[in-house]
Amino acid sequence: MSSHQDFVIIGAGPTGCALGAYLARGGASVTLVEAVERPESVVGESMLPCSRVVFDELGLDTTGFLVKRGAVFCASEADGGGSVRFDFSEAEDPVYTHAWQVQREVFDLRWRDVATAHGCAIVYAKVTEVNVAGGRVESSAGAFEAGRIVDTGGRTMWLSQKLGLRVGDARLKNSAVGTRMRGVRALGRDQPGDITICCIPGGWIWIIPFGEGIASVGVVMSPDCPLRGSAEERFNGAMALSPEAWSRLQDAERILPLRGLQDFTASSKSFHGPGFALCGDAATFIDPVFSSGVLLGLCGARSLAPALLDGSESALDRWQAEYRDGAGIFRKVIDHWYAGDFMTVALAEPRLQKPYYRRGIVSLLAGDVYNPARTSPRRMAERMGELAAKVREHGGATRTTGEATG
Repeated sequence: MSSHQDFVIIGAGPTGCALGAYLARGGASVTLVEAVERPESVVGESMLPCSRVVFDELGLDTTGFLVKRGAVFCASEADGGGSVRFDFSEAEDPVYTHAWQVQREVFDLRWRDVATAHGCAIVYAKVTEVNVAGGRVESSAGAFEAGRIVDTGGRTMWLSQKLGLRVGDARLKNSAVGTRMRGVRALGRDQPGDITICCIPGGWIWIIPFGEGIASVGVVMSPDCPLRGSAEERFNGAMALSPEAWSRLQDAERILPLRGLQDFTASSKSFHGPGFALCGDAATFIDPVFSSGVLLGLCGARSLAPALLDGSESALDRWQAEYRDGAGIFRKVIDHWYAGDFMTVALAEPRLQKPYYRRGIVSLLAGDVYNPARTSPRRMAERMGELAAKVREHGGATRTTGEATG
């Protein structure tokens, strides 16, 4: 049996559902093909405030998710310790000053509700073959024909690999191990809902709270990280390397198995071509230290929909350039993260801080990379290495355990 649609989208995660909703709202017929009927209880996700424009436009229900108003970054003991908190209200002319911490098994289902409410069809089936030139998707539920096929199916980058477009990142050969824990302790200075990032040699630990002592916890390790052994040994070893993490986790117990990933940073040579497009993690996936994945997918979907409805390759070229540019801002700062520049600037003494340092960092953390009126995130991405060098030259790292001034 064959069904013809204007668009067939592979994957009904947040990116695919948002894209489908925008396309359907523009009058297109859309079918999403999704392999998993019940989303897994994965480690969790930390939203960025600038994602909220898509939430609001499409009517996502955020009831019950823990409000997130900021982020705490803790230096490693090897670098002298200390921590700094950034509040989203400190961004450059912020429109949104909070986001949410979300459990993906709930979040993803709500996005499917959004897609169906806007008129999309969702078929639960495994995609087995795609002919982009012929506009045909083969699946375990039958065949679908479409004017264009879009892969939003996540970091496996299935269609990108099939078309020979996936390119790994030579500089980021990292691995990650994560889980969910109960009994996570909040410290006296912690603000409810804040994500905590704790540096360790050659890596970092995330703690994403969901409320009532439950949190997503994991560690990302670069090849320089000294941790070796099994996933269990590396996870426990990472916690032992960070007093900040250990103080929050020493009484906690795991409630999900450890999950691992390796060599996950990659992109595609092109995000579109005759008969196809790629969006979200299926187009480009970068290191998760700044929680940028869902934001990039949602913002990409928001701008891809009008380009697809336009139908011209020139419109898609403009979308691709804009999409790459926003992702590229995060990519530059990630290099500065692993070089130590981000923490050096973040912990700089007040006498060395210019007001735009902090505004730029907070605007980046809020995900404000697609608004051309916001100059500070781009300036910070371009100048972070230079600013860090100046801080080091003047010996200006401070070791605060409260909010930094700037």
